[in-house]
Amino acid sequence: MRGKIIASINNKGGVGKTTMTVNLAHALANKKRKVLVVDSDSQSNATSLLLRPDLITDSLYELLQGDIDDPGRAIYPTSYTNLSCLPNVEETAALEFDLSKDLPQNYYLLKNKLREYVNENFDYTIIDCPPNLGFFVLNSLYAADFGIVPTLCGSAFSLEGLVKAIKFIDEIQETGNPNLKFLRLLVNVVDKRTAMSKIIIDQLEKNFGPDRMFSTKIGISTQFEQAEYLRKTILRYAPRSSGASSYRALAKEVALILDDNLEQ
Repeated sequence: MRGKIIASINNKGGVGKTTMTVNLAHALANKKRKVLVVDSDSQSNATSLLLRPDLITDSLYELLQGDIDDPGRAIYPTSYTNLSCLPNVEETAALEFDLSKDLPQNYYLLKNKLREYVNENFDYTIIDCPPNLGFFVLNSLYAADFGIVPTLCGSAFSLEGLVKAIKFIDEIQETGNPNLKFLRLLVNVVDKRTAMSKIIIDQLEKNFGPDRMFSTKIGISTQFEQAEYLRKTILRYAPRSSGASSYRALAKEVALILDDNLEQ
């Protein structure tokens, strides 16, 4: 199977992009797939969940700045078998101004520096994007094959924001990356005990259609917060939990859509 690059994108923060990225990555890695997490958010939450900061010498900053040519120098193994991480640091945010001067050429910066390498060395690459639709998200989408949009299943749900994020993916496909496709919408923090969750899911299916949403929904659980506090994925912290089961199901669903038999 040729490597697949997936970007996790939503212009709203706190919707579970990083949680989805690291747990989906771990679930795929547990199925003997070589997986890379690329942290393109200078808040570096995915980095802090997967790596010890004191072990990082090169990062996305050095790669984009041009200090290193070999992306392998900025990729580190994690404590999870088959799972690696290309970390980020907060200084990367300062690069946006300079890199935005040379457009549209620099929209392809991450693709040119990373895509060939990761497709040769990993089955899946998942990019954790910042909570906006700025330069680093554009870079990620120009490099990606697919975009996933995570969202919360809550009473404050914004349909307009989701439409904007999905439309953004479609626009990048039309203007700069014809290989990019919107994969699915992932609904997080579903509380099956409440009527509101059912109403919101029904509204999503009505507006987007079930074929544009993952059938797997991620239920509400304080164990996700506990796992992240301890710098662990839910699959390691609570492998028998409903949250871990959901991410194993999500990994199977992603692989099925992408024609990858995880049992092989």
